[in-house]
Amino acid sequence: MQLRSVIGIDIGGSKTHGVRSADGVRVAEAVAGSANIAAVGVAEAGRQLDALLAGLDPAGVDAVCAGAAGADGTASVGSLERLLADRVPGARVLVVHDARLVLAAAGLDEGVALISGTGSVAWGSRSDGTEARAGGWGHLLGDEGSGYRIALDAVRHALDRMDAGVPVDTLTAALLEHCGLATREQLIDHVYDTQDRRYWAERAGAVAELADRGDAAATAILEVAADALAALAARVLDRLDGHGPVVLGGGVAVHQPRLQRAVRDRLPDVEVRVLTEAPVTGAVRLAAALADPEQGSHPAQEGAVPELARTGREPRA
Repeated sequence: MQLRSVIGIDIGGSKTHGVRSADGVRVAEAVAGSANIAAVGVAEAGRQLDALLAGLDPAGVDAVCAGAAGADGTASVGSLERLLADRVPGARVLVVHDARLVLAAAGLDEGVALISGTGSVAWGSRSDGTEARAGGWGHLLGDEGSGYRIALDAVRHALDRMDAGVPVDTLTAALLEHCGLATREQLIDHVYDTQDRRYWAERAGAVAELADRGDAAATAILEVAADALAALAARVLDRLDGHGPVVLGGGVAVHQPRLQRAVRDRLPDVEVRVLTEAPVTGAVRLAAALADPEQGSHPAQEGAVPELARTGREPRA
């Protein structure tokens, strides 16, 4: 039997994680800066992919799968496909939304991936290949329940108390400390001057810490986040006729047990799991299915959901 060599890539907001696998065995792993085209542009994305692939040795690879946040439209998917096809000649190329990696990393062909990290999104699939998605429209249009939104809700809480003329509370004091600020008034300029969503998503940890200690304001913000995330999952479950489980992924969902419990409470009739594998594991699995469709998985089906998956070059003869 011919050995299959594949590469899986997880393109995040701050780093790109790649793994090469040969016949199901991991043989190389590499990390580079973000190759997210929406965030860094095509040229920089190409440079980061060059750095990543230098550590993976792409010669002779049968298939490559890359998952990236914002890989939705024809332009962004097509640009990333071309970058990969040029760098891994002869391989089949699959570009998917990063939510798709979560379900694959959990070893599932059916269920719902619910991500809360810097942003938020729900994406699901049935075993017959039917797919559905809710959210994932970015911080200007959505990202409810994300780390970014949790932090901004904490800022709004602080400013609302300022407008009401009431003293700084525990949540506001913690937020100011994490931002290196002295007064609530400084928060306004700080938000507008600091446009990095990852920076704000990291501040969500301060909210979660206080919620764990029983702070009412922090708990209320996490409850709102849980409402939003459960609503995303419920919408996808409804479109998939209730096919679960729901798999929680993303830095906020994976590392905040209180948020996990709150989401479970809102989805009492569905099994809710927390992802335990790195998302890049899902990219490797999808790449393996692309290289060898006979293995029985459907993740590389062409035409299933055009905005989420597009194939590039045909396999080598």
